Amino acid sequence: MNAVLRRVLATIALLWAFEGGMYAATVLWVAPDGLEDATGTVDRPFATLTRARDAVREMVRAGLKDEVIVRLRGGTYRLTETLVLTPEDGGTREHSITYESADGEQAILKGSRLLYGKWERVEGTLWKLAVPEAAGGKWAFRQLFRDGVSQQRAREPNRGHFTLKSVDAARRTATLNEPLPSAWTPLQGVELNTTAYWHFARQPVAAIDAAKGTITARRGIGTEASSSKFGNKGHERIWLENALVFADQPGEWFLDTTDGLLYFRSGADENPNNAQFSAPVLREFIVVQGSAKKLVRNVHFVGLGFAETEPEYPAEGRLGVQAGAWTFDRSRTYSPGAALRFIYAWGTSVIKCRFTELGDGGVSYEIGTRSGRVAECEFTRVGANVIQVGRMPEYTGDRHPLHRDFSSWGAWTDKLEAFPSSNAIWQHTSQTVPEAPSQIDIADNAIRDCCHLDYGSVGIWVGYANYVRIERNHLRGLPYTGISVGWRWGPGLTNCHSNLIAKNTVEEVMRQVGDGAGIYVVGEQPGTRIVENYVRDSGGNYWAHGIYMDESSDHMEVAGNYVNGVANHSLFMNRNGLNQVFRDNNGESGPTRLEGKPDGRNWADFKPERRPPDFETDKRAK
Repeated sequence: MNAVLRRVLATIALLWAFEGGMYAATVLWVAPDGLEDATGTVDRPFATLTRARDAVREMVRAGLKDEVIVRLRGGTYRLTETLVLTPEDGGTREHSITYESADGEQAILKGSRLLYGKWERVEGTLWKLAVPEAAGGKWAFRQLFRDGVSQQRAREPNRGHFTLKSVDAARRTATLNEPLPSAWTPLQGVELNTTAYWHFARQPVAAIDAAKGTITARRGIGTEASSSKFGNKGHERIWLENALVFADQPGEWFLDTTDGLLYFRSGADENPNNAQFSAPVLREFIVVQGSAKKLVRNVHFVGLGFAETEPEYPAEGRLGVQAGAWTFDRSRTYSPGAALRFIYAWGTSVIKCRFTELGDGGVSYEIGTRSGRVAECEFTRVGANVIQVGRMPEYTGDRHPLHRDFSSWGAWTDKLEAFPSSNAIWQHTSQTVPEAPSQIDIADNAIRDCCHLDYGSVGIWVGYANYVRIERNHLRGLPYTGISVGWRWGPGLTNCHSNLIAKNTVEEVMRQVGDGAGIYVVGEQPGTRIVENYVRDSGGNYWAHGIYMDESSDHMEVAGNYVNGVANHSLFMNRNGLNQVFRDNNGESGPTRLEGKPDGRNWADFKPERRPPDFETDKRAK
């Protein structure tokens, strides 16, 4: 142990205080103007989270005697590397580790680098800035922030989208209904963005033929890679990004990665030299990562801000499969990352934090997590799945690319004379399948205008996880589904069961893609309840429901829900099992009246539409 660290630990020993008069705590301070060789006191704070983490690690090794709080003064902290917290950095059953903003202040972690230099006028409202770090493709960022707000990467059309006339047999070349300018034919580095059904794909363009009105992708467009039949329904949406000629509207930008030049189109009376620009260098801020043999315990994040990160984008692009998951060729499936991830971590929480302008997701609970909580947080302009429970970073499924569960417990039920209760399932699976995330609470969060970089993503996603409580959240302005629970489109018990979706408000969703809902569930989920939710104003493309129970949904209860103003059905069931309970919906007591067809599709359209008698927009939006 060096002399500086000994002084730090000696100083820490003098910092014992009572937080709120309830418990003893050791407080370490961090400030934007702190010093790495400081002592971590309020008067001599550390400069970085990494330095504070290292000090906490020494305390953990010595044996925690009380709670530990890493308190960040207000301001911006720019991270260039992901901070990893291991079991060496965690608390115990008795004592917690908390990273929090100081009272009345906002500490914001940013994954971006400031862009310096002088903007030079090219012509009219087009400006350029030299970014030598980007020359030669060394830094090919995909987001640009002006005073903390993301700007539109150069795209065409500027509003709306192109529409599909036809697609060739190989499903690589799309012919558009709209004419294309001849100047586009020689363009290089252009990216193709497409939606079809519930999929969103972003991929490189191989060629543009303006004379024929065609765009050819390097890989298939809407092929079996993403389960989509592009060109079948006429609801496809197509647009292009990443060419200087596209930057014709205020706020649009283009990065020349060959010469390291950034171009920006300003407003008529604007000078970009009067604003602060930044670009992301980081995808994930903090990963709390234990192992099956050694968990991370009792770590918490309170009142922090997370902003300005980069999405994951391989050279092959991202071909959407379902709910943010993507692939190249269906042989392997990937899931979007997140600003804050938990792996083999128990007893954790994310409270009153703010997430904005992120390339991928916000919070992700993954393998081996239990007893977690995400509450009273704000999420705006988060690029992909906002809150995820059960994420698998990459995997190959069983027949269907998404049908890879954690360890199975279904054979246990075959030996029983009667279907087990939720309590019996918990008693069994909590001991036999510790890998599956469990007991995660998602409550009182606001999720607004998110999934703007991956239109196939959702607000709250739960895969193979159980005893997840999703309560009193407000979701608004999403391109696809609001809340999605379940991950198997076929019969068979999985580790998705005993979940609660209650008292949530979901509005203005399903704006860009189709075949989803305000609340979507799939597969057999014994013990799962969908109660007292309010879904309204869902739809903008096609096949948008209020509550949608897809293939093999079974053993669930749907009660006390209200649905207003959706494009299709208030409640829709596609080939469900026989053990569902629908009651007391739309303010009417008793079984919910269903209509149906012999093909296994049933639905209910609430008439007249009602809203919850105690509904308060402002109250639920907090």
